[in-house]
Amino acid sequence: MTVDGVVAAPIAPVERVVRGRGGRFEFLDALRGLAALAVVIQHSSERLFPAYFRFSQAHFGLGEFGVFVFFLVSGFIIPASLERGRSLGAFWVGRFFRLYPLFWACLIAAMILHSINRFGLQAGFLAHPVLNFITNLTMVHFFIGGPDIQIIGASWSLSYELAFYLFLSLLLVGRLNRRSVPLAVLAVVLIVPGALLPPALINGSQANGVTRSVVAVATILVVVVFACLAADRRSALAAILLAFITVPLVLNQPGASVLTFGYFATMFVGTVLYRITSGEISVWRGWAVFGFAICVIFGISLFVEPTVDPLTGAWVTWLKQPVTIIPAYLLFVAALLLRRYSFPRPLLFLGRISYSLYLVHALVLDGPRWTTSVLGIPAAWLTLCTWVIAALVIATVTYRTIEKPCHNLGHRVIAKMDARKRADGDPRPVAA
Repeated sequence: MTVDGVVAAPIAPVERVVRGRGGRFEFLDALRGLAALAVVIQHSSERLFPAYFRFSQAHFGLGEFGVFVFFLVSGFIIPASLERGRSLGAFWVGRFFRLYPLFWACLIAAMILHSINRFGLQAGFLAHPVLNFITNLTMVHFFIGGPDIQIIGASWSLSYELAFYLFLSLLLVGRLNRRSVPLAVLAVVLIVPGALLPPALINGSQANGVTRSVVAVATILVVVVFACLAADRRSALAAILLAFITVPLVLNQPGASVLTFGYFATMFVGTVLYRITSGEISVWRGWAVFGFAICVIFGISLFVEPTVDPLTGAWVTWLKQPVTIIPAYLLFVAALLLRRYSFPRPLLFLGRISYSLYLVHALVLDGPRWTTSVLGIPAAWLTLCTWVIAALVIATVTYRTIEKPCHNLGHRVIAKMDARKRADGDPRPVAA
């Protein structure tokens, strides 16, 4: 088996039990649409309504709720994409054309808007703009430089998505990708010690020789384990490269480590739910993992000390995280249980443009605001509606002109890779 020939065994026929449209799962598009809209409303409202901002910081974070839905969706669908008879190289080609062109276009647009005072950049970014712009282009900028260098604030979650793809690729090379139940349980269990781990072990304020040594040792251990698990030399080299990228990145995450482990645990729980749907694991085992994750999230929250939010001065208690995260889990399960049914077309459309909407909405939040009421409608509400509509319109345009064409280009590149492999006498498909 070669690196470019790492092809997983065909997956179970999920499509038979999931309502689809044009090759897409309807319930996942519906969830993406709701999640993206939740993030847009959160970011718009917190700028316009101070009382809402305090509420969202103290009691229920609508944007965070949306991000957890996104993570569950990724955990569900990315293993299916990776394992649908395609090579590891083809998977990354597809991901590149799916994610990076639009992301780079939004970064450039943000810089242009900043030049005309229509988009704010953080002081941390402006301290070294050229270097930080290049760092943002990698999409793992959150792990490298932290939130202070981000151009688009919501893009922090993309760093976690990319790290998850790296994890799955490493697991595929090590032939552990289908061990979803033990992996999810391990990820959930690690949330507890993760709470004790200081952030940014390489370049953070608490980083030192000891923390960097911990990163080095952890990286070497992962390298050795997965190099030994790989099927041949080229696969072992791929495992070494993936491990040397993934482990230091993740251990350098700048925020609370308990959240980092929680994000990855959520994605692995999504994978377990996918395995239930595909018939690869028993229903009771899958739902036991789901229930275990819910219990751990709730249990850890009980030990959270009340704090004062530095942005709003609101008093934040232990209830904030479970009240925000558990409903995201329950919404995903509700949609999963309804997966055989059709969903409203407007919601499916939101799902199709959800990636565009997630990125471009940040570009309108420093735009013009209404200053007076119209027909009795307060200026703040008019501004909210204007921003949301503008984000939807721009996202529709970017989806049709950038995201979808680039995605189609990725499919053509993969098709050429497939044709080249067939010409070389390899009967295995690059992509399903």
